[in-house]
Amino acid sequence: MAQVPGSPVWQRGSSHSQVLDYHLSMLLDTARMDGYRRAIDASVRSGDVVVDIGCGTGVLSFMACEAGAARVYAIEGGPVIEVARELAVDNGFADRIVFLDGWSIDVGLPEPADVLITETIGNAGLDEGIVAWSVDARRRLLRPGARLLPQRLRVWVAPIQSADDHALVSDWMEPSLPYRYGSVGARAARTLWFADLDPHHLLGQPELAADLDLATAQDETTAASGHLRVDRDGTLHGLGCWFDSLLSPGVTVDNLPPRTGSSWSQGFLPVAEPLEVHAGDELTWELAVSAYGEHWTWKVDRSPG
Repeated sequence: MAQVPGSPVWQRGSSHSQVLDYHLSMLLDTARMDGYRRAIDASVRSGDVVVDIGCGTGVLSFMACEAGAARVYAIEGGPVIEVARELAVDNGFADRIVFLDGWSIDVGLPEPADVLITETIGNAGLDEGIVAWSVDARRRLLRPGARLLPQRLRVWVAPIQSADDHALVSDWMEPSLPYRYGSVGARAARTLWFADLDPHHLLGQPELAADLDLATAQDETTAASGHLRVDRDGTLHGLGCWFDSLLSPGVTVDNLPPRTGSSWSQGFLPVAEPLEVHAGDELTWELAVSAYGEHWTWKVDRSPG
């Protein structure tokens, strides 16, 4: 039986109020929507077959139709796909969009696509698995030489002071808790969190952690390391991370702090114990992210000497 939005079955899969609110925030993000529309208009040609991975409410599939796509295969693993199906009918696109329920790695297409569109860019860039989805699509779903949108993704890291965000770790050490929860605090310190960072949170300038060409990226862990210079005295609570992405030539989107009208937040990678730092200190850092974006490991400390 179909999971109709608002039905008990649909709500059991995910709170429909949260799902709808999340997707509405993206639709109201004018920089995100305008960037994708410009890139789609520049990339999709009349008669193209398009695959849209993680289609959500279907907005990018609708744009592809307006740009001239003959057929769009819209893939979505969440319950919002039922909303997308309704909207395709309401907006007159249902005759050209084939909705496929599931993860793209489990879906096959009856014909190869000329264009890949995916908006699986997370708050920390890599956390929604864009590398794995793009690599699999290149292998199985696309024609040779197909156009990818986005084309490139870069991830940046910076030293962050934010006691409020670090409370997600340190509050597990509170003596007022009824039992010992230190192990949960240790787990929280190994968890990627999302935060709304501002320039005043930065203790130093960001450094490029990854620069991925999605036309050639491999299905493997993205690993990086480097050095960060501290520009002012403060307390290091973790690393902030964000992205910029080249959608098509001359068209980019990003979530560089601060968040001003963006539906994207930023990533926050906490340290287990806050570290007092001073202007001129140098920090060493390491970061590794799996291709599907679910496993993150990192280290940051004061450089020896």
